[in-house]
Amino acid sequence: MQDGPVFEVVDATGGGICRLSADGIITAASPGFLALSGAVGESIGRAPGELMAELPPLSELPERVPGQGDESVFHQVGQDGVGRELSAAWRPDGGDGGWLLLVDRSGEARLRRSQDRLGRQIDDLKAELAAREREPRRPRIRSMVELARRLDEALARARRYQHPLSIIAIQIGGAVDAPLAAKIGETLVASIRGVDDLGRVDANHWLLLLPHTPLSGAEVVGKRVEARLAGLEAGTLALGIAQAGPEEVGSAVVERADQVCSQALENGGGLLLAVALL
Repeated sequence: MQDGPVFEVVDATGGGICRLSADGIITAASPGFLALSGAVGESIGRAPGELMAELPPLSELPERVPGQGDESVFHQVGQDGVGRELSAAWRPDGGDGGWLLLVDRSGEARLRRSQDRLGRQIDDLKAELAAREREPRRPRIRSMVELARRLDEALARARRYQHPLSIIAIQIGGAVDAPLAAKIGETLVASIRGVDDLGRVDANHWLLLLPHTPLSGAEVVGKRVEARLAGLEAGTLALGIAQAGPEEVGSAVVERADQVCSQALENGGGLLLAVALL
């Protein structure tokens, strides 16, 4: 077998090859072999192990280059200082030495490491999501812009899946300073479920959005809220409750809840229910 054609064929595949004498000394080497081994200076007359310290003994190498994912890949830092992942094969040529083939597995190794890293990141994200799902969702106080968007989304879901939705409007007569407003917000947050939403119009005016809740269920929530807010001695307290009608837009539901809430406030406080729309 002549060196020239063999060198060209092997190098064309991205590998490298060298010819070894019977005593294991390099007698000829392809440009690809020199590049993959990271050899600096003359390689002829030297043993492969001098160029590649991590190269397994020739007797332990297979006669065919291992396939992708084979564990026989070894890490080589050449004399040029570049690290590579390589596979090797040893093809004896009778008693006259043989051929040492190298294949660059660096790209495959990088891909494996990237896949492993991505897999760990996905596992971490899954664990984080699972932990979040186990934690109860705590409502927060939303701006009216946010609440309007949430109301539109909740109404769309309610109509798609045919479940009820109600709004509770809350008004407090008299002055409400910042500390009292903070206590009112904390009390309302503690009074509703994770799926509910709370919006603040101003310190005296609040709205609760209750998905999956008919008028009767919202009345129960309203009475609980009324009792808890009464403990703050915030002044005259009024609540108005409305259940969304089949074709009613969100702003109309809020308006009906606000109307009965204002009526309750004018009458000295308490809780009033808006007429249900069939």
